[in-house]
Amino acid sequence: MKKRSENRTRPCGGFTVWELICILGVIALLFALLMPSLSKVKRISTRVVCGTNLKGLGTAMMVYANDYEDRYPELPGVGPWAKHLGFDYCIERVDFGPGGDQADVGRTVTASWYLLVREADVSPKSFVCPEAPQEPFGGRYLVYNRDIVSMWDFGNDPYRHVSYAMHLPYGRFPAKGNRGAAFAVAGDMSPWFENGDILPPGRDPQPPQLLTDSRSSSLYEGWGHRAANSSNHNHQGQNVLFGDGHSSFEKASDVGIKEDGIYTYWPSAGAGDGEKRVGQNPTARDPENDARAAEDSFLAM
Repeated sequence: MKKRSENRTRPCGGFTVWELICILGVIALLFALLMPSLSKVKRISTRVVCGTNLKGLGTAMMVYANDYEDRYPELPGVGPWAKHLGFDYCIERVDFGPGGDQADVGRTVTASWYLLVREADVSPKSFVCPEAPQEPFGGRYLVYNRDIVSMWDFGNDPYRHVSYAMHLPYGRFPAKGNRGAAFAVAGDMSPWFENGDILPPGRDPQPPQLLTDSRSSSLYEGWGHRAANSSNHNHQGQNVLFGDGHSSFEKASDVGIKEDGIYTYWPSAGAGDGEKRVGQNPTARDPENDARAAEDSFLAM
């Protein structure tokens, strides 16, 4: 009888109820302690995937440049770069050249990215960073169920399918394959843009210009500085693709030539090093949203 009584108090192979409660408590405590580390590991892994995607796009850009006179992807034609392409997606052959039927249409940054889908066999999945809200283009997003390589942009709402910014291809100083190693060619989404549009003045919180404090200053790692980083990684930094084809995760956005701010453009062609670092933020009312010199990286979108 005594043996049967002991078995009733040890229902799981010799453990009492209180022992089981203690074990479960220890497991819960260990789980709580490990959760931040697991989350950090997950963030790092998705950040690596994001950087790998960007490096792959850089390789495709170099292949493209090799076929097109050392120029990186740039939708041909004239006219300002704008959110809406303005032409019928059903048109099979589109003439973007002077005098062509689409000579005056606006051109998106995403349309230039899309040339890598058409010309370099890049998968639309490569344009999406795992930590960003965008979704890969294709399937139900295809317009009129067309062949993906016959289109000129990522559907009717292209900014839902691209997580990366590129040096503005439609300005006076588009990027080329012969850029120096320190020139920022592309990177994670610019903090100045949302769904392809420049954030309006007075937006709260408005991404500030890069702070001019030295790297040793405690303010350098403060929110005022981090807000100038891409939102793809919660403003902790951004993956940046450089002119020599390598990509790296940078904790600050002043990583272009001579500490050039990659998401802002210089105030003038003769700007000093400090001015290049801070740069001029793009605004919707400024027609001069463009790089000021060949060494000025301006990642748009």
